[in-house]
Amino acid sequence: MFTALQNIADVSLGYKSLQNNFFYVNAATISTYGIEKKYLVPILVMRDLNASNYEQYLKPSHWLFACKDKRGDLRGTGAWRYIEAMADRSAAEKKQSGKNLTIREALEAQSGGTWYAPKAKPASHHVWLRKAVNTVYAPFLFKKATLVDQRLNSVSALGGVTWQEVAAALTSSLFAYSLEINGAASMGAGALEAPTTKLRGYPVLDVRELKKTERTKLVALAEEVWQHEQPTDWGASSWQPKIRLQKLDEWILSTVGRNVTAVQMYEDIRSTCEARIAVADDKKRKTKKQQSDSIGSVAESIVKSIEPWLMTKNFPDDFTDGAKLDLPLVFDRGSLKEITIDRLLDSYDIDVRARGGGSVYSATHPRPVAEAIIRAILLGRSTFSVSTDRKIMNIAVEAFLKWVAEAEEDIDAAIRESAFGTGYEEALKREIYSRLGIHPLTGAADLPVQISL
Repeated sequence: MFTALQNIADVSLGYKSLQNNFFYVNAATISTYGIEKKYLVPILVMRDLNASNYEQYLKPSHWLFACKDKRGDLRGTGAWRYIEAMADRSAAEKKQSGKNLTIREALEAQSGGTWYAPKAKPASHHVWLRKAVNTVYAPFLFKKATLVDQRLNSVSALGGVTWQEVAAALTSSLFAYSLEINGAASMGAGALEAPTTKLRGYPVLDVRELKKTERTKLVALAEEVWQHEQPTDWGASSWQPKIRLQKLDEWILSTVGRNVTAVQMYEDIRSTCEARIAVADDKKRKTKKQQSDSIGSVAESIVKSIEPWLMTKNFPDDFTDGAKLDLPLVFDRGSLKEITIDRLLDSYDIDVRARGGGSVYSATHPRPVAEAIIRAILLGRSTFSVSTDRKIMNIAVEAFLKWVAEAEEDIDAAIRESAFGTGYEEALKREIYSRLGIHPLTGAADLPVQISL
């Protein structure tokens, strides 16, 4: 009465865009460029989903930019304005390549054809499963087939089986038990990996072996769970499954003729889940201090070699060739929380906010002037002056970015030459920037609309 999941459903990875910062757009971006509706496909990302429910009723916060039209057919469209605006921006850097490519260059390198067209065909489904399971095993269900990104696996019923029947089998605690037994606890904090290729072979109730009346009963019991209960968190203090899930589990065990009781199965799932998390926590406690000490030691040695060179110049003072700096500014750098940017053509509305929530500086400046203020703050400065002359600040910012890029190259080279593996490079880099007292975005080619300080 049990079979591999792949025998009743097709299991596929969620949508993989290859460049989320280009292909995933939000309402603000759509409005800014006037992107036409026909080029947009609603897509959900992991943080959109409601883990407290089985059935998902969500308004998308992102859309997939899915334009395949040729350039000649896009004249005057919002879609083409967006493509032109994004083409030369920095692409999401691959972790191992280190190459600084534009979005267009990165996408052209991935395949032929129209570079701005999505490389994969978006496919919507009713049933989605986490790729990594912590203490909640339940599926995410959509009455209307929905597109979700690659943080999840889609499960699409094969011929003769309905998506509701597949979803019912995945809702049962028997599938949670299957995941716990077959998953690999190789991710952070002890989470179980359920990768696409392996998930296909996990055992699941073979709904094809049930009689027609039994299949109807299975779905009816599962729908009671979906509509009236929350998914069980097997790591919580109140972990016991609710009454409707118990009825579903007990009916399946009785129907398939298993001697094990639902209570026995629940105890096994709970104890295995607890043991997995406990082992991960113990390992984390033992390694965290060692890792922290090692990272701190290596970071300090790199800082000592980089800092003297960084101290030779200050921004914007040393990048303006003696020009008059007519706008003095004073900030309590340690009390700042975030900077938000609202772009309007070549002007920026900037708002610098303190940790208490209040605004300490809010103004509209030409882009280079605004960038100079922001980058000076990111460099760690509290008292400085900028010029309100667009041309002067544009030259200063461009020179500063080249100067900072040299320092970043030296930092990256020092990290590569250190004894740390690739899994610790980002933590080491964060520690270096922290000790230098500068923000990692100081030399970023494109500043995000919100910067946490």
